[in-house]
Amino acid sequence: MSGSALSSWALVRDPAQYADQVAAQLNCSSLEAAEPLLQCLRNLPLEALMRVRLEVPDYTTGFGPSIDGVVIDPEIQDDAGRVEYIPGKLSASASFLASFLSDGYYTSLLGHSAAIAALIAKLGRFDILAGVVKSEAFFAFSDEDIQYGIENTRRYEVLKKYVSNTFRFHQSEVLSTLINEYTDWERPVQHPINIRDETLDALSDAMYTAPLWTLADLQSKGRNSCYLYVFDYQTKYGVYPQF
Repeated sequence: MSGSALSSWALVRDPAQYADQVAAQLNCSSLEAAEPLLQCLRNLPLEALMRVRLEVPDYTTGFGPSIDGVVIDPEIQDDAGRVEYIPGKLSASASFLASFLSDGYYTSLLGHSAAIAALIAKLGRFDILAGVVKSEAFFAFSDEDIQYGIENTRRYEVLKKYVSNTFRFHQSEVLSTLINEYTDWERPVQHPINIRDETLDALSDAMYTAPLWTLADLQSKGRNSCYLYVFDYQTKYGVYPQF
């Protein structure tokens, strides 16, 4: 529900930078070796760990799953064969994995036929029930945005930040496409509420719906059953206005 491993925020990109932030704030940063650093963190009280504040780019994840070579399987196949991955290091030929680690599943996977085939083979063993809710990207807006709507300048800033924090290449083209596809061109003058809803739809589709639908398309090629739903019920007293 509400996303999949193909979502841009599903995996932590470059988790070492967040480990460095945690270590620096807790005065463990002078311990370069992994074991002394780990021991330093383990000796700290829970309250100290809870006070850590990470600087995480908007629309990405700071604490979450990462490809560590231990918990998450590092054996990713590209068109040239198995890619070697050692925690903290990439082999010289691991261009696909380098892209995978920095860009996430969605932008890296779709251009590699062997990786897609391997994923389809694994997904095809299962039936899947998956779906989204209305207004998935609701969190991206302030109370004022929700109540009064937003102007075009605010929409541009929101979408630009999403694109710059999600994609490495063709950022201007992606941003232009998003604005073009999620603008009601039949309305020469738009109300701030309409602009808010267009922006909300764009972010919700990009971060949740499109990756989930892509997963469903890949899974269905394995000949097993896949069911999708949209949960759009709104309570009378919900924070988001009813329509």
